[in-house]
Formats: sequence, C-alpha cells, structure tokens
Amino acid sequence: MSVFEEIVRRGEEPLALATVVATEGSSPAQQAMKMLVGSEGRIVGTIGGGRVEATVIEAATNALQSGTPEVLSFTLDDELADEGGMICGGTVRILVERVENPRAWAQEATELIRSGRRGVLLADIGESVKRTVLRGAEAAPHLDQEDARLAGARFIEPLSRPRCVIVGAGHVGRAVAGIASAAGFAVAIVEDREEQAERAVADEVVCAPLVEGFTQLEPAHADFVVIMTRGHGLDRDCARAALASPARYVGMLASRKKAATIKQAIAAETGVTPEDIRLHAPIGLDLGAHSAGEIAVSVVAQLIKVRRTGRGDR
Repeated sequence: MSVFEEIVRRGEEPLALATVVATEGSSPAQQAMKMLVGSEGRIVGTIGGGRVEATVIEAATNALQSGTPEVLSFTLDDELADEGGMICGGTVRILVERVENPRAWAQEATELIRSGRRGVLLADIGESVKRTVLRGAEAAPHLDQEDARLAGARFIEPLSRPRCVIVGAGHVGRAVAGIASAAGFAVAIVEDREEQAERAVADEVVCAPLVEGFTQLEPAHADFVVIMTRGHGLDRDCARAALASPARYVGMLASRKKAATIKQAIAAETGVTPEDIRLHAPIGLDLGAHSAGEIAVSVVAQLIKVRRTGRGDR
C-alpha cells in the first residue's frame, strides 16, 4: 500500500509526513521517498533508514504537536553513517509536516497513479504546506522532467509513470506490453483488429484504426512509442504520425532494409535527410534476439536506456 493510500485509509487520524525533497551526491534516499508517522508511533514507508530516519521520526512526532512544517538538511558524513558504517558523503533535505485536513489530495493522487494518466502533485511550502493535484494539460508544464524536484519553495512530484504506447497488438506487441509494465511503464495499446485487441493486456487498450487510435491517446513528451503493425504501409503511416508528435522515443519493428525505405519516404515528405529522422529502427538493443519474448526484452531495454541515459544506441 502506498503512503497516499495509507493517508486515505486512516481518515482523520493525526499523521505526520516526511518527504525527501532534494538530494545531492551519494545517498540511500531518493527524491519523493516518503514516510508516514502516526500519533501512536506506527510508521509506513521509509526515507532511507539509518540515523537520519530516526532523527526525522522524532521531528515528525514534534510536527504532530506543533503543526509547523520544516525542511531538515543532513550531510551524510561519518556522524550519520548507517549501522553498517557506510558513509555516503551526500546531502539530503527532508520536508516534515503534519498532514492537515481535508486530505482529498491524497485520494486524487491515489486515483491518478492507478489510472496511469499524466499528473503532478505540487507541494507549496510556507507556514503550512498546500498540496495540489494537477491532471492532463494542467500538469503538462510541470512534466518536462520525469524526476521529482524542489523549485524554490515548491516541491514538484510527477505522479505518472512514463507511458509506453504500443501500436499493434500482435504476439511481439503483447510481449512488449508485459515486460514494459514490469519495468515500470504505464502501457497503452492501439489495435484495429477486435480479436487482437481483446487479447491485449494493458492499462489502456484502444480498438480503432491505428493512426486514429494513436491520436486519441494524445501522445506527449514523456511517451515512448513502439510501432509493431502487420504491414509496411501501416508502419509507415504510424511512424509518420508518431514522429509528428512530441513523443520522447519512437521505435519500429523492422528489418534494416524496411527501416531505410520508410525513413527515406518520410524524409522526402518532410524535406530532411533520412539520417535526421528520429526513428529507432531496427528497434531494440542488439541482443541477438529471436523469439517474441527475447525481442520484447531488447525493446524494453532500449526504452530503459533512453529513459535513464537519454541515449538509445544499440
């Protein structure tokens, strides 16, 4: 159960929330990690453990009484080494606050995460902490970065998982869906054949003509598009639509010859060189894959590489 869900479950019980809002250098804590401390001392979640966590629990207990939020800063030197004696050497800042009523924002955040839709949780830090959940177009200006971050007195926390949009629900597409989901992506599938769409398992399945269905999903900057249709012409049309979108990544299942032909066609239409077409084709990292499962692993590995490093080279 997430901390957001636990806040909802506990109703109006007095609670204190600790959130990692900034880190620098090596640290066991990661931004947006959370720990909930109840009035009876029950704890849910973690901010990395060790002596820092013990200090924050004490601060959270005090916040329950005072109602005054504070941002604690720690330098992880030998004085704050964990029980194993590990010295990280980084710094961490942790917001500690009493969770005030009403707590509708926690319910909104929970529902948004479950839906896989785009959204962001804003925490404006002052004499109190004001939290606001934004969705869709309202959230978009804050989702130019995937990671949570502190901007002045505002903590910006994206709630959405990066989305993998798969165009084509054949056996490889369905395999990609399963592995992408396990890797932390929200998965949307577009398929124009009803029987194939019914076999697809994803957060969202759109059964419609492929380009039309792709457009319905409103691809955004954080999206990863994987094209795996059943025909050359469909691949070309879907690639054209995906490349015209702001999607972060566009890949297509294709041989080198087919990829070159489609890139040349799109380049001729757009007036650029084939080398400037931002299409990953053949798709995936070169693992020597043969089976649908192996190909899916190579594809999702490339998505992860782009997500984490910004590079998709094979």
